[in-house]
Amino acid sequence: MSKRMLVLVCSIFLVVPLLFLGCGSGSDGATGATGATGATGATGATGPAGQDLTAGAAPESCAVCHKDAGTVHQASYDALYQDNIVRVTDLAYANDNVNDRVTFKMTKNGANFDCRDADNLNVYFVPYTGTKFQFEPAAARLSIKGTLTYDGAGGCTSTKAQSAFGNFSLRNGFILAYGYDELVGSYPSPSHVKLVKYPYAALLETGAGVDYVSAANVSGCEKCHTVPYLKHGNIYGQVNHDATNDFYTCKACHLDNGDGGHQFWQLLVDDPALAAANEAGTPLTTEQKAKYAYKTRLMNDVHMSHAMEFEYPQSMANCVTCHEGKLGTILADANFVAETCKSCHAVTGPAAGATPSEKDQLPLQKIWADKGVAGFHSITMTCNAGDCHSAGGGLGKTFNQIHTGYDKKIYTSSGTRYSSAFTVTIDNNASFVDNTNKLTFGFHATGTLPGIAVTDIKPTVLVGLYGWDSKDFIVDPHSRIGADRTLEYVVGATHPRFTTDAAAGGSWTVTADLSTWAGKIADGSVKRVEIAVMPKIRLAAIADNNVLALNAPSRTFDLNTKSFNDGFYKPIVKVAAGCNNCHEALGTTFHSGDRGGNIVVCRLCHNTKSGSSHLEMQSRSIDSYAHAIHSFQALDIQNYDFTDPVETMYFELKVNSNFPTFGISNCESCHNKGMFNVPDQSKSLPGVMSASRDTIVGWNRKIDSVASYVVGPGSRACGACHRAEKIKEDDAVGLASFNSHTSKPNGYFYIGGATVIDEVINEIMNYWEDGIVLVGP
Repeated sequence: MSKRMLVLVCSIFLVVPLLFLGCGSGSDGATGATGATGATGATGATGPAGQDLTAGAAPESCAVCHKDAGTVHQASYDALYQDNIVRVTDLAYANDNVNDRVTFKMTKNGANFDCRDADNLNVYFVPYTGTKFQFEPAAARLSIKGTLTYDGAGGCTSTKAQSAFGNFSLRNGFILAYGYDELVGSYPSPSHVKLVKYPYAALLETGAGVDYVSAANVSGCEKCHTVPYLKHGNIYGQVNHDATNDFYTCKACHLDNGDGGHQFWQLLVDDPALAAANEAGTPLTTEQKAKYAYKTRLMNDVHMSHAMEFEYPQSMANCVTCHEGKLGTILADANFVAETCKSCHAVTGPAAGATPSEKDQLPLQKIWADKGVAGFHSITMTCNAGDCHSAGGGLGKTFNQIHTGYDKKIYTSSGTRYSSAFTVTIDNNASFVDNTNKLTFGFHATGTLPGIAVTDIKPTVLVGLYGWDSKDFIVDPHSRIGADRTLEYVVGATHPRFTTDAAAGGSWTVTADLSTWAGKIADGSVKRVEIAVMPKIRLAAIADNNVLALNAPSRTFDLNTKSFNDGFYKPIVKVAAGCNNCHEALGTTFHSGDRGGNIVVCRLCHNTKSGSSHLEMQSRSIDSYAHAIHSFQALDIQNYDFTDPVETMYFELKVNSNFPTFGISNCESCHNKGMFNVPDQSKSLPGVMSASRDTIVGWNRKIDSVASYVVGPGSRACGACHRAEKIKEDDAVGLASFNSHTSKPNGYFYIGGATVIDEVINEIMNYWEDGIVLVGP
């Protein structure tokens, strides 16, 4: 019986222990066990010493039950936040000097709806002074929701005794009716997000009305959050899709003169030890309350929460994300006051990297000290007063000179993206010589900006070898052979497998020697390669010497046809309208800017053959890595000291964070349509999962001693989110059950990790190459 047929028989009869014990693989270094005694009494031959893989060689069965799991996830998300299903119309107000009476009509799916049956209904009055939304004298938000009555035809009336503020029709402001129906669930602190199906809102201006235009845009929030944007998951940022009322609804609670109650935000970046103590129940002193006092206006609440608490995935200096078209308004000198600065910066606190989100904004006192002006400033400063920072010739820079509104790594000071000004293209004239296994390719750059030219680009090229017909690399360029990267080359440097053939005027030609893998190319386990270029520009006078954000191109080259096959695999992830919605330029917040624009380039390093070095029990593969990170599994958990209240606090903030579209099941926030179901096993390689981190200071976890192992693509990619949730909860039973579910007989769970991955890949991928169809249990 052939080795391949023997493996098939073993796979079919896994349920019969005696038969299973008689199955072994004698090739590729695997050890064949003694065969069961057959009719002739023959004994199976013993293969050379190695790892017995037949127990894990059968393909996954995930797609049998979960073929459309991604579609189901997306459908569950799409059931949330449905726009205009519940509608409020004909909002009106009347006052008889005794009661405030608010009337409106409510429908659901076009049919009359009894407002008393809605899961949530609120009615507020918000005063407007002509410049601010606030009560004078200061007062808390004012609910005017009273007794509800229903007329049986969609009409609803709220009646409540008149407040001390009298008849609202005589006061400038607006009445807001909002709420939701069909609450599905909610996220706990810190986000206080409601998961609802049907939000609604209506506005009615009173008195002379409101002429306020927000300095921010709801469309900016929609880049990362729900569409339509819903504050807290249930409050419309824009009523009836009217951009003239952006954020009016938020003013019901976020009054411009209300006293803020989240001093914890500032404590996180200014005094983390005090923040941890305060969270543990130690109250702030009167002096501390005064120091960290702030008003609830939107600038403070939004800036502080994003800059100090939440894991905002880009620089806070990139104001254009939220304030596009309005930078002149927000960066006017009138806004250059202490309140604005303190909304993003710590005053005296730790330097960059000390906050849970590792933001790049420095404490104000460090900025002042670096400029030699520490003695001139206090936390009560008015920056544009007198001769300090005035446009008429002050000693210091004006607000819009310090902050252009654009991340310096991504944009010029005038708002031009470096990635739109400079383009690197891989040329069509690549060639591959069979008898030498030499791959030669060229690429060139175009573009210019003041002070920058294409000759400033210092490119790095990468060549990844695809395994079989999969989208994954059997040979990744970023690994090492000795002291050198396998197939990653800084052009012009010395490398044993690369030469630079030409380099002049923004054009380059490079040759890669693939002879080390001649056997794989000859036997067909490598048919295609991915050629990529990472274009690095780092200039001392530009962007504070940071690497500029440019797009890294890549193309698939077929070694058999000797031509490019740009349609080899459909794009899985959308970058420009996906990753960059939140990150602005992929790579700048977690790597360097030359890695942008292309998830295939990410895969060249984030391959399936290594476990993650920063995430326990996950793969280095980009699908596992990205899913776990966006599920907010903690990075480098072994570096936390859980005897330290500050580090414990940061850990809790990390794992309790939430995906910003208010639902991790929103696959289409990152993926192209139809590209998020269970992976095709013939197109995706098995992957190595890292071991658990068992030595963690101060925490005797239940999850312990999980070895590095190999799993199938479904378990690796789809399972990354599920594992992350179990890991965050220290749910050892749930994790073990999940791993059991994705191992035999539904898949494979093969201990040994990097020592057995090549054997597992060979076993699994040969099924599809040999055209064998498994049958049986």
